[in-house]
Amino acid sequence: MAHLSRVCLTGAIVMLVASGCVKQRTTLRPIPAPPNPQPVVGADVPTRVATLERLSDTYSRTSNELPGRDLAEHRKLMAQVFAQLEEILPLLEGPNPGAEFRQQIQVIRDAQAELSSGPADLSPEPTIDVGLRAARDVLTSIAQKEYYDQTKLTMLFDQLAAKINDLDTVRGPLHQLETGEAVGITSNIVREMTTALSQRLAAEQAPESKPSSKPATER
Repeated sequence: MAHLSRVCLTGAIVMLVASGCVKQRTTLRPIPAPPNPQPVVGADVPTRVATLERLSDTYSRTSNELPGRDLAEHRKLMAQVFAQLEEILPLLEGPNPGAEFRQQIQVIRDAQAELSSGPADLSPEPTIDVGLRAARDVLTSIAQKEYYDQTKLTMLFDQLAAKINDLDTVRGPLHQLETGEAVGITSNIVREMTTALSQRLAAEQAPESKPSSKPATER
């Protein structure tokens, strides 16, 4: 009986020790990194304007090369389009973009990655459509907040909406052509916004006119 008691006691101690070891290990999962990191955009407006003007020119040249000579080149050019939009849109938005903006930028980033390194035997059309819709949504949101006074943008956004809707009804070479025209419209929108931002900066930096201190000439 004494031997049996010692065995039971030893077993109980082992169980308690094992239980204590288990409790010492955390059961919490590591905190994941926040999704869609916020793009870093400088608050220096002159630098933003200068960078936007340069990127806008590059984006315009890329849009003029669309739709490309074949599907492979079209795919490569559209990857460049989305990569350039990743740089342009945060500059148009300005510092401290919201969560929705960051989510749309992530969609564009994913489209760029898929077109750059995804399987070549898969049609790029769905990826292109999703990326263009995200770009349209971002540009529309920026226009409503910061460029609502630019009447020319209304016409351009109407054209862009119609063109993107057409993408659902076409395939193959015609889809590539429609895509090129849609990107061309976004390029015009980017240029209009860049010009408007540049004009605002010039107006803010213009010296205020001061009344002349010279006495009026007597006649």
